[in-house]
Amino acid sequence: MEISTLVITVAALAAIAWLAFLVANSMRGRGKEEVAPNLAPGITDDTLESKRLDKTLASAVVLSGILALSLPIYFVGEQSRQDGFVEEFDQVALERGAHLYGEFQCGNCHGVDGGGGVASYVDKRSGISVAWSAPAINTVFYRYTPEEVRFWLVYGRANSPMPAWGLAGGGPLNDQQIDELMEYLQSADFLLPQDDALLLIEPSVNQALSRLETADTVMTDAITAQNDLVEAIQAAPGQVERAEALAARAAQALKEAGEGIDVDGDGLADRIEQELTAIFAEAGDALGDPALVVVLNPEAAQTGAGEADLDLAHRAVAALETVAAKLRVTADNQEKLLSQALAGVAFLEQAQQDKKWEIDIAAVADATFSGDREAAGRAVGLFNAYCARCHTAGYSAGIPQTQSVGSGALGPALWNGRPNVQFLDAPDMVTFITKGSENGVAYGVNGVGSGRMPAFGPVLAMEDLELVVQYLRGDTLTGD
Repeated sequence: MEISTLVITVAALAAIAWLAFLVANSMRGRGKEEVAPNLAPGITDDTLESKRLDKTLASAVVLSGILALSLPIYFVGEQSRQDGFVEEFDQVALERGAHLYGEFQCGNCHGVDGGGGVASYVDKRSGISVAWSAPAINTVFYRYTPEEVRFWLVYGRANSPMPAWGLAGGGPLNDQQIDELMEYLQSADFLLPQDDALLLIEPSVNQALSRLETADTVMTDAITAQNDLVEAIQAAPGQVERAEALAARAAQALKEAGEGIDVDGDGLADRIEQELTAIFAEAGDALGDPALVVVLNPEAAQTGAGEADLDLAHRAVAALETVAAKLRVTADNQEKLLSQALAGVAFLEQAQQDKKWEIDIAAVADATFSGDREAAGRAVGLFNAYCARCHTAGYSAGIPQTQSVGSGALGPALWNGRPNVQFLDAPDMVTFITKGSENGVAYGVNGVGSGRMPAFGPVLAMEDLELVVQYLRGDTLTGD
């Protein structure tokens, strides 16, 4: 038992005992009153100044002593009690933050563990729906200060899938909820240890270089997918009526789910399971979508592992209704959607010819690294893995949308020797990249920080930072 709890218990028992003593003392010797108290003669001094008064005074002295000792003892444990409350409040905030992370589906874009992921986004340059590369946020506090992270949470990032989450930015979370989410993001439960963050350098560089090597295949696949979209838009008017009819039949069958013999007792009559299976097969064949095909077994309550047939039927009918609704929208807006899709094909075909994403590592090695291809390749991989998101237009939208290296996006363009103009020498530039920018604080020549440039010192080795600076100060980033 804690000291404060013990003191409170002792004080409470003493108070109860004192109250009991007073009540018992007052009742002692009391008989039936024949005269009203207000009419009875007053108590004489001889009666008052007796052992009764002595006992009362002695009891008061004892109680005063107990109180005098209890208060200091109570305050001895007050600091630990307050610390305990702080720890409890922090734990509650942490739990609420974790709940908010899940409730508002942050992990859908940034990964369940915050290690990064993708988000759906329509690229403004091409009009094509892309899988936008969402950054890792389990290392974000190594790159940004808590104030900067809070700003991005509250106001979001324009021209990206990152929405505003704070009320001030038009989002759904109040200040307390933002604080709780921040508490979770900074906790040991979420934040990646720095040593582990440094271990990500090699796989990140390799992934960036692999992206360059497989770019042609990615472009071919993107053009194929866009042409498939064009064909789907063209086919929509001829499919929509049948899709709506099949969806209506499936919905009606589901309404009659409990009517008839149900051998497996799953809530779906056997004839309904057979009818729905036939409808789903017909839909998959007619609409060219194998995902719509669902088989329900009348002799088993669970056709698939872990999902009851009744739930599976509801999900499959909903999916069919969604497809029908999308086909209706597509058919009603075919002209506009087809024009956009064809423009996307033209964009991709031109991008495949231009190949703006390409980086000639051999040329970089000869121009900047005295022919050292290994150093040049690593510098290019480091830049694409850690810098291109902000300094190369379209990089996060994928290979087809990527513009020339260093073309600028959230951060400035780095073409035509700009780094050499902004920073008179390489060490000054290394220091800036290591520490990042601070809002309103000067850097380089005439530069004023905004807080948008993160600090890379905690997540990159010094030799890697120097390689990146050497690459940026070379003669190969010339733009279009």
